[in-house]
Amino acid sequence: MSDKPYRRLSPLTPVARSGIFVVAVVFATWRDLLRGDLGPFALVLLGLLIAGLIYGGASWLLTKYWIEADELRVDTGVIARQSRRIRIDRLQGVDIVQPFVARLLGLAELRMDVAGGGKREGSLAFLSLPDARELKDVLLARRDAARTDTSPLPDESSEGASNPSATSARSQVEPDRLLALVDLRMLLLSTLLTPEAIALVVVALGSVVLPLLVDDFGRVGVSLPLVGGLALVVFRKIAGSYRFTVSQTHAGLQVRRGLFELSSQTIALNRLQGVVLSEPLLWRQLGWVRLDVSIAGYAASSDGEGGPSASTVLPVGDRALAMWLAQRMLDGVDLDQTMLTRAPEQARWVSPIGRRFMGFGTDESLTVSRTGWFNRRTHVVPHARVQSLRVTQGPVQRRLGLADVHVDSPPGPVTVRARDRLATEARTILEQEITLSRQARVPSTP
Repeated sequence: MSDKPYRRLSPLTPVARSGIFVVAVVFATWRDLLRGDLGPFALVLLGLLIAGLIYGGASWLLTKYWIEADELRVDTGVIARQSRRIRIDRLQGVDIVQPFVARLLGLAELRMDVAGGGKREGSLAFLSLPDARELKDVLLARRDAARTDTSPLPDESSEGASNPSATSARSQVEPDRLLALVDLRMLLLSTLLTPEAIALVVVALGSVVLPLLVDDFGRVGVSLPLVGGLALVVFRKIAGSYRFTVSQTHAGLQVRRGLFELSSQTIALNRLQGVVLSEPLLWRQLGWVRLDVSIAGYAASSDGEGGPSASTVLPVGDRALAMWLAQRMLDGVDLDQTMLTRAPEQARWVSPIGRRFMGFGTDESLTVSRTGWFNRRTHVVPHARVQSLRVTQGPVQRRLGLADVHVDSPPGPVTVRARDRLATEARTILEQEITLSRQARVPSTP
């Protein structure tokens, strides 16, 4: 046991965790409560609620956390005790998330991603929002200090960690700057132009509106679950990206979003592995783009529960804004300066439609590929972030003298690939990228 003082979660944690169940109990028994006559069902629900609160209180009492020399230790468990050790120098990201009930109580969950893991290594739920922000600053500061081998590491119990004024003084070294804010009207219209929203309108008209006009109520009842499911997906897209803001902070780019569940994520630019710009067909007519990134340590993820994923930097925005953000994250390198070449004529036998929309190119800084007609995606990886290179050939490609070049980077939404290139060209691309990536990793002399 460490001799350092431990801390506990917020005393309101049991209430935050059982908030939805409390609402369900009240909703199911409110009539009995108003009459003062609790039936067997209401008594069972109330008994479960009381038991849950008692268990939650015991769990809160036995959950402790503290920072030791090089790790965050979290002890939990009521029946089975568990002790987690999270190495601070392997932290990739520390995010603050506020579910709806916790947000009402002024609480937040601290989520930590650790190198080598494809999922959340640990979390602390729930802390007060000021404590969550303070602990996040301490963990990130200690991580950066450990990686740069600088000496005194800030300690959770030190003055800088426990004194809010010291934390605010550090943040004032580089004041936060708002870079982008997603307009609500653009968010609503862009969501209505997604396949899910279009399917919702078509299904609702064909399965609900028309049967109601001809008094076919039986078909309406069968279609309601499908309409409700599509409506929930569309609503989650809007709620997940509500008030989506991108700001520049002293720790990196900070992404905040959410209507009911507020999420705050900090992207360290030195962990950036690549970017991808997505331009769906209906968005292209309006000049709108979505921007995602790959971050070292974050597992590849798609939209979670209908909303934006952890890799999303801009769910929708003008192309000029998305390009500016991408350029800012790529150390000022302009993506448009990379010339892309199309696949050869032989590729029409393998990709008769997609060939026209394939592009690949490199310059002194970046490797870029572009694919897709319905949803055009431009994948960009700096040469210094390339992990490995591969040339593959399928049986049909061998007959046509074609090959694919894969530019591998850490897991994420960015996948640079030169598809259906002449075999000689693929070999040239491979050798050229080997040279460029090796040169990009050589540290520059001052």
